[in-house]
Amino acid sequence: RHLLSTHGTIFRLTCPYTSQQNGRVERVLRTLNESVRALLFHAHMPARYWPDALATATLLLNIRPCKP
Repeated sequence: RHLLSTHGTIFRLTCPYTSQQNGRVERVLRTLNESVRALLFHAHMPARYWPDALATATLLLNIRPCKP
């Protein structure tokens, strides 16, 4: 915990198998999954390109302008 706090990371425990406590993470995962599906569908690409589409969707999510 000391190592995490020195790097500015907040350590929080959640109950196992309760995704409701991870609302922000669940929204990001849903956004990434929907983005990957959209990229593959619109490019008419097979599912084997899922890792590449995931990398692209992650990049797009990280570089989008947003307010923290």
